[in-house]
Amino acid sequence: MAIKARLKLILKADDVTVAESEDPEIWKAAFEAIQTGLAGGALGRTDEELSEWVPEEERVAIRSFAAELGIDVKDVLASCHPRTMPPYLFLNRRHWEAFKRQTPERGRNSVSNAVLAMTLLLLWAEKINLDRVALRDGMAVLRAISAVDEHASRAVDNCTWLQRSTGRVVIKPDEISKALAVARAFCLQQPPVWPEERRGPLPPVEPA
Repeated sequence: MAIKARLKLILKADDVTVAESEDPEIWKAAFEAIQTGLAGGALGRTDEELSEWVPEEERVAIRSFAAELGIDVKDVLASCHPRTMPPYLFLNRRHWEAFKRQTPERGRNSVSNAVLAMTLLLLWAEKINLDRVALRDGMAVLRAISAVDEHASRAVDNCTWLQRSTGRVVIKPDEISKALAVARAFCLQQPPVWPEERRGPLPPVEPA
């Protein structure tokens, strides 16, 4: 008598389950990708086909998040896999490495570990109606990928688009474009295009 095995794929970040599926095609595609190092088949599906991986509430929030950043849903899923449970974001290490390589370690356009994590988290928190986001929540996002920031508090205080207020961190409304530029760059593995660079230089003033 033949026994048919029940196939189930579970994706985890540390001990936290971030997605699971009993679709045999997805299981086979994942197995093949692990064995060959090449992703394809079911793993190459669009965001609509992957909708079964996440609850409806999260699908709506993810689409809204992607729309605000002006990118595809697949880029959001690949880069930070947002969820409605702590630590809320599971950042892709390859995207992290690419972002760090394309931004300076110091200076005006530098983005610290804490600032990057808080920026992504705050933008996502708005989509899932998470009212209060503290610095410790951003540190939890960093811990999920074994990243640290020994000067997190100072980095957030010095960031031009973040602000600490009564135990929480918020994005300054008049600097939201900078936060969006950072998040978009991370998701697309590109250097940030800062608002002032996008506008270009001001035209010369004609003498009176």
